[in-house]
Amino acid sequence: MIQDYLQPNVSNEDAVELIKEKIRTKTPFAFTRFGDGEIHIINKNGFERLEKSFCKNWDYKYPDEVDFAYEQIGEKLKTAFIKSDLIGLMDKNCKIININYKAEHWSLRKDLVSTWGVDIDNLQICDHMLSRQKFFGSAESFKEILQGNPLHIITPYIKRMGERNLNNLFDVEVSYTHNPMTTNFKNRDEILKSFDKIKAPVVVMGVGLLKDYGVILRDEFGKIALDMGATMDAWSGIRSRLWFGKGGKQEYLVIN
Repeated sequence: MIQDYLQPNVSNEDAVELIKEKIRTKTPFAFTRFGDGEIHIINKNGFERLEKSFCKNWDYKYPDEVDFAYEQIGEKLKTAFIKSDLIGLMDKNCKIININYKAEHWSLRKDLVSTWGVDIDNLQICDHMLSRQKFFGSAESFKEILQGNPLHIITPYIKRMGERNLNNLFDVEVSYTHNPMTTNFKNRDEILKSFDKIKAPVVVMGVGLLKDYGVILRDEFGKIALDMGATMDAWSGIRSRLWFGKGGKQEYLVIN
């Protein structure tokens, strides 16, 4: 039953105001989104096609290392979930995409999360699609959210983003960490070591399953870390989602 699963309890508007307040006061903060892929891995209930996909993409041998992948990736995802200040889970009433919502694919059972020592009554959960709302993820809106603060972006798409002059769009200094598409849970140490070079107080990222970057950036480097997911594709001019296409519901995110 859907009431057995976690649901958003913070409106998109309140979530944006919370993030703006953290940026205004330069208070360390981590916002982390969890989609259906992360949910399946945490629950260790992926189907064969998914298991083959994440083993291929994250450098695990299929089928020999499937259980190891679930364990290694799942622990990092759990850490990110437990430690994040604001969690993104799909809203069953999400309006900006059409989705056949099933709680077991998009959320986590309350009794499971409670076994992690989490007080579920104090969790702050907003819509997984917050980063794709026009009033948050569009360039015009994000400029206002930054409030003149420098921005650091962790992305595979440094060259493409550089070509889009984000410094001018956001009217702030924008710096980058290159997180290659081949970065995974086995070879990410060099990326983590580079975090101490980040000067900007606000860090945004789209790094797939590497969700614990956010809480590491907050706890070890005092950053406001925002998981933006595929919005980073759109900022790079990559129309990686159907909704980013010409005339699509989320085309407003694309920076050409």
